Amino acid sequence: MSTSPPGASGTGIAPLLSQRTLLILLTAVVIGAVFGVLTFFSASSVAGAVLAGLGATGVSVMGLHALIGP
Repeated sequence: MSTSPPGASGTGIAPLLSQRTLLILLTAVVIGAVFGVLTFFSASSVAGAVLAGLGATGVSVMGLHALIGP
């Protein structure tokens, strides 16, 4: 009887995203959302909050990619 890792369906298809990539993207989205909400509360500008959130997300992806090793 062979045991397969949890979540493996036996089809041999690789996952779409690795755990590291998913961790980096989700953490960056959370950081971007926090920056966007804080910017909205301080400036009351939706456009400014969206731009701040997107900018923070992009910078966070690059920083987390360098920080979290393979």
